Amino acid sequence: MFVSLSVGSVLYTGFLMLTSKQDIKQIVDVAMLQTGTKVTNADMTEYDGDQLVWRLKADTAQDKGGEVELESPLLTMVLSNGEAMPIQAQQGKYYKTKQVVHLLGHVVVDYQSWKLSSAQMNYVQKTGELIVPHDFVLTQNGITVTGKDLHVFREAGKLQVMQGVHMRIEE
Repeated sequence: MFVSLSVGSVLYTGFLMLTSKQDIKQIVDVAMLQTGTKVTNADMTEYDGDQLVWRLKADTAQDKGGEVELESPLLTMVLSNGEAMPIQAQQGKYYKTKQVVHLLGHVVVDYQSWKLSSAQMNYVQKTGELIVPHDFVLTQNGITVTGKDLHVFREAGKLQVMQGVHMRIEE
């Protein structure tokens, strides 16, 4: 009887773990860093239930108090249609209290047949928005779009350019 109760409780616990719905949750080894700590192959993910929202990987991450410095970060934003949008940069910072990823250096986004590049981009975790605050270049098969202040909305899968849009089509 003791064995059957033990097995039953283990099975029940497993059932609860498998069927419980997660809230928006971060699984972060980056956030567990203590000030001054450095981690190689850092990984940070956010889920909404079973759906991956975004994932941030970096070669190294070092905690500097309220921010984490990132070397060679790769942020993968998952749009509401399930498509992944990888964003690579040379450096970055994750601001813990603001929940913002600031990407620096030659920042490049490859999505479908488009390539977006800029000197910096920000991912705002609370709104699910990728913001290119300054100049950007968007290219695809002979089409070049330039402008300033581009916003990509993860949930809606839309983008919006706020200033100075110019388009060039090569023949």
